[in-house]
Amino acid sequence: MAIRRLIFCFSLVAILASLTLSSAQAGPYDKEISDLQKQIDDVNSDVDEINKDIQKEKQKISDLQNELMEIDETISEIEAQINNEDSQLAKHPVRLELLADDYIDVWSSRSEPFQLRRELAIDSYVRNDERMNSVLTQSAQLTDETLRGIRSQILYKAIIDETEGRLASVDSKMRITGERVSAVHEEINKAQSKQRDYIALQEETRARIPTVNEQILNTRSGIKILENEIDNLEVEIDRLDGEIERYRLLELSKQWTGLPGTDIRRPALAIKIDNVSVARPQAGINQADVVYEELVEAGLTRLIAIYQTTDSRVVGPVRSARTSDPPLLTGFDKPLFAYSGANRGTREVVRESDLTDVGYDNSRGSYWRSTSRRAPHNLFTSTERLWELHPDRNEIPKPPFTFRTENAPLHPNAKEAKGVFIDFGHAEIDYSWNGSGWERTHNGEPHGDGDGVRVAPTNVVVQFISYGKSAADLRSPEAVTEGSGEVWVFTDGHLIEGEWKRKKDSEPAEITSDGAPIRLTPGNTWVALAKSGTATWR
Repeated sequence: MAIRRLIFCFSLVAILASLTLSSAQAGPYDKEISDLQKQIDDVNSDVDEINKDIQKEKQKISDLQNELMEIDETISEIEAQINNEDSQLAKHPVRLELLADDYIDVWSSRSEPFQLRRELAIDSYVRNDERMNSVLTQSAQLTDETLRGIRSQILYKAIIDETEGRLASVDSKMRITGERVSAVHEEINKAQSKQRDYIALQEETRARIPTVNEQILNTRSGIKILENEIDNLEVEIDRLDGEIERYRLLELSKQWTGLPGTDIRRPALAIKIDNVSVARPQAGINQADVVYEELVEAGLTRLIAIYQTTDSRVVGPVRSARTSDPPLLTGFDKPLFAYSGANRGTREVVRESDLTDVGYDNSRGSYWRSTSRRAPHNLFTSTERLWELHPDRNEIPKPPFTFRTENAPLHPNAKEAKGVFIDFGHAEIDYSWNGSGWERTHNGEPHGDGDGVRVAPTNVVVQFISYGKSAADLRSPEAVTEGSGEVWVFTDGHLIEGEWKRKKDSEPAEITSDGAPIRLTPGNTWVALAKSGTATWR
């Protein structure tokens, strides 16, 4: 029994270890890769179906070509029959000519009856015809005078009878010859009728050839279209394979920056940072994955530094929230939101949102005030302290941008750019490409952090939006970050003009150019929420 329990325990441990290992091996992009693979399978299925259609169309062409061969054979057979009828018809004129000669001869023999009668009487007499001998024998018993009269009558009657018999024979021959002529004409009519039928059938058969040839051409055109569809689908498969490869490479990088490394399972942390001249240099801004710059009162700006992959032991100075913040940050899956105070209306907006409030009023122990600066520009915090407030949060939120892998090309619409100038009003911001990043200048002064490092993000995104008036304070502008609009993406010394579109409030905006995603260079990104017409690039 003890052995069985031991085996059971070992089995249970093995199963749990297997499950833990499977979970650990699951990649952050498994779903995306699975979806892409399914798309590839679907495209391959489409290719197979199109190939089947192509084979069917090729069989149609083969059938049509066989039909053309049958048509050619039919035409040849008809041609032979026409030639045969031509040969028969060629004989009929000769036959008619011979019959005509016969008929003329018969007719001529009837045209001179008296001569014929005399010839017949003399011929009968000379030939010692039995009938004539009988008449002569009877006449010998009569007197000479009587004999001469009777002999004349008998001889005349015999001649008449003989000539009439001959005439009847001639008439019979004429009738027979006429019937033969009629029969020949009837044969000619039948032959000509058959010939016309054969010619009509031949023309009808030949008329089918253009139709069949057109069907073959149309079928070949259809095959060409199907082959082009396959080419396009193969291009799509290559694209999807490239996406899978990109995701597999990204599995080795951090989602929010695209830099090599392993993601840390924790929520996004958004910290509101002061940006007036007395607040600079700020601490921790170069460590943030993404920094949003938004317009506040009097043409000034505030920063929202968002951390997910990195830490900063000092961040600040932390300042108050605005009603622009919750709608923007809602897209990052209930991020932690650090700020220092707000008016009543803004606090209500924050409270009603799905942001996790880790502001100064709720978490004073996570903040401190620096003695080297004057209030209210001296409140600081650290990312570690704020994340420690919610150790149960282990999700990785969807990042606002996607990134290129190493050596991957820029978007086809990318064009070289040296920099961009943004006029917020009292805050004039400039970014200039230095070969590795976009050096930031604020009101003509280089912008650096508390460690003396120049702010030069890898990417700069100018997201053109509109501003309304905040219901919490009519003097305060409120950024409208839902919907869609124009976007400029500055990356790797280039500008890509495109469109930002936020399909769901619960997700960040997507940026595309001509429908294709704009992928950034791995690194940190600063985003300017600028009004339309306030930026110029060079």
